[in-house]
Amino acid sequence: MSDEATGNRVTDAAGREMTRKNVMLGTAGHVDHGKTALVKLLTGCDTDTLAEEKARGMTIELGFAPCAMADERIVGIVDVPGHVGFIRNMVAGAQGVDVVIFVVAADDGVMPQTREHLDILTLMGVRRGVIALTKVDLVDDELRQAAVEEVRAFVTGTFLADAPICPISTITGEGFSAFFEALDGAVNACAPRRLDGLFRLWVERSFSIHGFGTVVSGIPAWGSVAEGDRLIVQPSGQSVRVRKLQVYGRDASVGRAGECVAMNLADADPAALSRGAVLTADPACHPATMVEAALTVLPSVPRPLEDYVEGHIHLGTAEAMANVAMLAGEPIAPGATALVQLRLREPLAAVPGERFVLRGSVAGLAGGRVTTLGGGRILDVSDTRLRRGRPWVLGRLEARREALDDPRRWCETILREADAGLTRAELAARAHWTDAQVDAVLPPLVAGGVAIAEPGGLVIHAEALDALGDRAVEALDAFHAAEPMRAGMAPAALAAALDVSDRVGALTVERLAAARRIEGRGPLLGLPGRGVHLAEADRALADRIVGRLRDAAFEAPLPEDLAGELGIAPQRLASIVRVLADQGAVVPLDAKVTLHADAVQRARQVALDLFRQSGSFTTMQFRDALGVSRKYAVPLLDWFDTVRFTTRNGSIRRPGAEARAMLNGG
Repeated sequence: MSDEATGNRVTDAAGREMTRKNVMLGTAGHVDHGKTALVKLLTGCDTDTLAEEKARGMTIELGFAPCAMADERIVGIVDVPGHVGFIRNMVAGAQGVDVVIFVVAADDGVMPQTREHLDILTLMGVRRGVIALTKVDLVDDELRQAAVEEVRAFVTGTFLADAPICPISTITGEGFSAFFEALDGAVNACAPRRLDGLFRLWVERSFSIHGFGTVVSGIPAWGSVAEGDRLIVQPSGQSVRVRKLQVYGRDASVGRAGECVAMNLADADPAALSRGAVLTADPACHPATMVEAALTVLPSVPRPLEDYVEGHIHLGTAEAMANVAMLAGEPIAPGATALVQLRLREPLAAVPGERFVLRGSVAGLAGGRVTTLGGGRILDVSDTRLRRGRPWVLGRLEARREALDDPRRWCETILREADAGLTRAELAARAHWTDAQVDAVLPPLVAGGVAIAEPGGLVIHAEALDALGDRAVEALDAFHAAEPMRAGMAPAALAAALDVSDRVGALTVERLAAARRIEGRGPLLGLPGRGVHLAEADRALADRIVGRLRDAAFEAPLPEDLAGELGIAPQRLASIVRVLADQGAVVPLDAKVTLHADAVQRARQVALDLFRQSGSFTTMQFRDALGVSRKYAVPLLDWFDTVRFTTRNGSIRRPGAEARAMLNGG
């Protein structure tokens, strides 16, 4: 096959134009039931390539082959070993299977690995298949019918309950046409794997070719890869470049999820690319020893799995020992599903949604030998041990479990977890998505009011914003109780109390103000009906103070002089000025100088004009432009520095954050 520029049309050995359908077939069944012979009949390829496999007459490693279906389509087949001693290889192969060819020999019937393979396929999420009843040339019609009935009874209640059972002989060819037709129908009904995710491939084989370097192969779980792409190797963190690609042993420009892909890598350390490593385009995928998951215990397990049970975790092509911590604090009954934390002995680069298998030994099951106990799906990774029985932990993980297969719900769940919102880049990282996936899912959530997108790029879930609003009201209530003579809190102080950014604080305030749960009081925020209330005499004095400072402009009297003019004690003046400052009517620059808000605004405008003219100014230039003495120019500039309107470098003032925003805005 040679791959054309489209990356989808191929030419087979006979010169026929074929279409690559990224769906993976896989065999399963007991040892010596004829899986490899059936694959050879389908493809013409012998997937037993090792000398040991030839000598022993059974598959040890995974075998890959292309298979031409009807309507000019090519799919892949992975042939898995059936012997109990190589079950880990079977698990590795099952992670890439979309449609299973479930093989049972008519002369042998359902055997131990027949049962375990079906359990593993179920745990790995396989949902389509065809049952091949092989070796029918070795039995008479009565035994053949009995074998069909045994198999049908065995698969009742499983995903193969309605699968066709196809008697076939790989020796005589009997039944092949009917089997191929059934298999073609199953492939037809199976949707190709989605290619919009971040590329991810668990390394099945890794080797070196003289003159070419390191080559790895496997079945990509998600996404696609092209020549020249850079990928991350985990758990090492190494960056590599894809030098060349092959699909089903032929040169290709693109490798896709659900295909047998081999990659020649540049910049690669062979020691970091052994079986069980991950090649990924996901920068947020990191190795971890604490992995949260939903674990289902097989109904065949004779007793509940106890907390902290030890077992082998099979994830992709990797395997690690782990203890399973039951997060609800209770044993898991056979057939039940529960939230757990897998505490691994060595790190694995897991991501949410991946399926795993748990194998271990339990008294009374399989003679005490290691066998499959259950499996499930990854929900999250942590850097700490989670404590058992925490409702908020269980609630968060359960929400993730329910959202795994629904992109909209997954996006909602990730946003709901982030109290202070996320940038689009942070959302993509936490969801393990591409930017295109975010762009496809997020706009409908924003349009429906489920999420709020701030112009600066922040996205926050409406429920998270409402929860922040409740906390903001509580913070303001506590402030009013502690400071009865203050009108309210500054927005920055409220954001700090909520431990959120000023932008998130502003979004929270905007939503609360629209609901009339808070109100603005000049530059401050307060609760309706709460805050300082001046007595009638003090209100009259406040009016006189505001009028006097308005008239004085930049020649405001000192506090002691103003108190003398009004005939009141300096302490009383200070308390009234504080209220007026909270209301935004006046601005205390320091202990000696308080100006009317209009005067401060005029000073801001003068500073902005100077910035527009030359980008900076000195104290003398500001003083002269404003037409005031140094006595008032210096406190004004110091106050501008404090509120980040200006920044000072020696005697030079340049625009601060607030001034830059105003200048950029017009």
